[in-house]
Amino acid sequence: MPRTHGNGQVEKSLAAMQQAQTNMLQALTNLAQHQTALLDLDAESSRRFRRIEKRLARMEAILAQHSEILESLPERFAALPETIQRQFGFQPPQPPA
Repeated sequence: MPRTHGNGQVEKSLAAMQQAQTNMLQALTNLAQHQTALLDLDAESSRRFRRIEKRLARMEAILAQHSEILESLPERFAALPETIQRQFGFQPPQPPA
């Protein structure tokens, strides 16, 4: 025969404890789901960051090439009249004699 208490406090306490355990298990389940989602998000962020870094490296290489071309332009422009004369047979105008 089960032992009974006049005010039922033990039963109420057990019921409250069981409810607390149920709440805790639900909270732990939610936590695990959120952690999984966070890990997935972190992995995707890492993949995106690597792609961005690769694109940035390619852009920097292109900019370096463009900078080299731009730096060589003054020399190329300075040599242009002579190059045109040589390639097309133009002679510089002769001063009047």
